[in-house]
Amino acid sequence: MKSGIIVKEFDMPFNAVCHAITQNIKSAGFLLLHQINTQDIVSKHGIAIRPLKQFLFFHPTYIDQIIKQDPLAINEIPVKVVVYDQGDGRVHVSFPNPVVTLKEYEVDPKMAAELLSKSLAVLDL
Repeated sequence: MKSGIIVKEFDMPFNAVCHAITQNIKSAGFLLLHQINTQDIVSKHGIAIRPLKQFLFFHPTYIDQIIKQDPLAINEIPVKVVVYDQGDGRVHVSFPNPVVTLKEYEVDPKMAAELLSKSLAVLDL
């Protein structure tokens, strides 16, 4: 497993996990940019996979800070959470650790740690 990816596992129905994450993104003050139903997209090409959704979100305050500190770091934004139904009653949720992904840029490590903390709260189901 890649060290820069944080993974949590839930014993909840897939749709319940997706709904809770959507609500948590909004209640944490993030803007939900897009929800990608990967299962639906690939099914249109004859590929069958278990339920898989991707949530893209960000917070305007962090965009402002990142642009001022190192505009190249915007390549790591938005935050993406992946929700995957393992098919055995378990749902895996993963996202890149911003402390790790932003480490290579000239951004304040405290800001990256704060973004990590708020992102982890999104997964507090």
